[in-house]
Formats: sequence, structure tokens, C-alpha cells
Amino acid sequence: MTAWPAAAGLRREGSLDGVEKALSPEPPSPALLRCERAVHTLEADPLRPIAELAASLDISHGHLDREFTEIVGLGPRVLSRILRLRALLAAIDVYAPVDWPGLATAYGWFDQSHFIRDFRRHTGVTPSAYVRAQRAAFTPDQAAPGFTPEM
Repeated sequence: MTAWPAAAGLRREGSLDGVEKALSPEPPSPALLRCERAVHTLEADPLRPIAELAASLDISHGHLDREFTEIVGLGPRVLSRILRLRALLAAIDVYAPVDWPGLATAYGWFDQSHFIRDFRRHTGVTPSAYVRAQRAAFTPDQAAPGFTPEM
């Protein structure tokens, strides 16, 4: 294989070395590794309190909030809420009676207004509208959690 003739000149100037350095992967920062552990922990247990999560990572709650938001793009509490809702949607059989109060409590909501607000924020509809839309659009074997068809 023949070398590119201009490469020797670029190496002498340091230009090519700078490009190679910029393109070579850096080891992940401690902050990135902490956020990765936090995401995996929340995926495994979305009900875990954020203060407890921060303590397990040996950082303060505020530090976790700032670092997580900067790296992930949303706060750990928001991710936890999304993951809880995703788990709740997966647990629903829209063709059976849905025990909304029991499900909401099991997935960490303690009052109806917060549950409905979070449900609507992340799905675009209320819990009962979600079930109606699923029943109207899909047969029992087609229904899949998380998708809300327009009605």
C-alpha cells in the first residue's frame, strides 16, 4: 500500500496527529460512567428513590440531578417516571378490567391526580382514553403497550 505523499508534511506540521487524536476515542469520563450506572439502575428498579440512587453512586442528590441532566438530557426523576409508566403500560391488559388505582399505587403514584397528569404527559391521553383507543384500533392479539392510536 502506498502512503499519501502529503501525509509526511502534515505529520511534520502536527496537523495529522491532531486529527488522529481528535478522532480517537477517549475513555469515558467518570460522570458518563455514573450516569450509565444510574440509567441501568433505574431501568432495573424505576421505583428506586433518586436520593438513594445518588447515595449508591457516592454523590449528592443535586450533583446527580445536574450531571444526569447534562449528560442524558433529562433529569433522573423524569426518566424514572417514564420507566414507571412504561412498566405500567406493559402490565395492562386493555381487554380486561383495569384496576387503575391498584396499578398506580403499585408503580409509585400515591394519588390519582399525579398519576393521570403523568399518564397524559407521556402518552397524550388519559388512562381511560388510552384503553378505549387500544380497544378500538387493535384486536386482543395486536394490542401493544405504549402506542396510543389517534381516534
